[in-house]
Amino acid sequence: MLISTPILADDHFKFSANLVDLAMYSDESSVDDQFTNSGALILGADYKIFGTDYDFGTLKAQYTFNGLNNDAQLNTTTNWFGGVGSYVGGAIAMNDIAPSQLSLLTWDKKWGNDQVFTSVGRTNLRRYFLFNNCQNLAICTDPIKGSMGSLPANYGYWGAYFKYNFNEHLYFHSGIFEVNTDDYVHEKKGLDFSFHHDLGYTQVYSFGYKNDHSKVEALYFSNDSEYANALTKQKYSDTDGINVRFSYDFKDSYLSNLYGAYSQILEKNQPYDHYWELGAMHKINARGDHIGLKFGQSELNDDFYAFTQQLNGNQHKTTTFVSFDAAIKYKKVTFSPFVQYIWNPDNYYRSNQGGFDHNVIMGLLTQVKLY
Repeated sequence: MLISTPILADDHFKFSANLVDLAMYSDESSVDDQFTNSGALILGADYKIFGTDYDFGTLKAQYTFNGLNNDAQLNTTTNWFGGVGSYVGGAIAMNDIAPSQLSLLTWDKKWGNDQVFTSVGRTNLRRYFLFNNCQNLAICTDPIKGSMGSLPANYGYWGAYFKYNFNEHLYFHSGIFEVNTDDYVHEKKGLDFSFHHDLGYTQVYSFGYKNDHSKVEALYFSNDSEYANALTKQKYSDTDGINVRFSYDFKDSYLSNLYGAYSQILEKNQPYDHYWELGAMHKINARGDHIGLKFGQSELNDDFYAFTQQLNGNQHKTTTFVSFDAAIKYKKVTFSPFVQYIWNPDNYYRSNQGGFDHNVIMGLLTQVKLY
């Protein structure tokens, strides 16, 4: 999403400005208003530090201004969750976020003829792991992201990342990242640089393989922060999980891309047990316009199944969905409409309204490259 355009002749400095807006309608919503809208202005800057005979890396910064929000979603600091009645739809457009957020402030450096890459500073593990197979952020909803203790990518917190390329195909990357939901709850705007939150850390280890056609990656994470089981109130920590995903590009074929993912969360007290998805995409032209189709399932753990039964009458442990999305680019604007149908929603994000058996979600993601 961060796209940089050079503004100085020596190319030491790059600046970007992008506007992103998500409008979404849900047939079944947590609140009376079934329409929600959320927008953000994302400003980015890169500064390359060159010496006489040495590359000292790049300083990167990104700041996000949130706005264009209506009040369709619940305030998640005082209620359960906002959203559209299932994890798959998600609590995407919440209205209780800070008006602005420091999203990135890192020193990035390549070492040893680009064999090693490091990034240190205020960052987010989602920038490096769980590469998005889907093209639309609104339907990239694998619940493993939440169990890793990671806020969305517009939040930055302390982290260190390392990548080693064994050769042009095989690589290993790893990182340790602060779990800092304190920033979100207290709307600190990412400007609290202290280390005393005592919420814990997530370690991530991942091997990957890539070539001209395909990419495969297998990931393990360990999150040592403390949580409470919503049903039993039991305190627990040390959540582990695995994720495997792939993407394959076809050359000179009507089917441009096939992708899939599987996640298993190795902690029975977490909301979700596992998730899988399989999708296909067709590129319409060289400009990047495409159409895509994806289907998959998520499954609650036993305690959260019982908890949502008490909370909102949920009768569904396993949720199944199918989604259709497209992208149409015109000059500096990209329109990405999507529609999603959900069978047997698990009602995890429904707060305390009654249960339901299906849901239809329609939306439009608009991205504008201002600079």
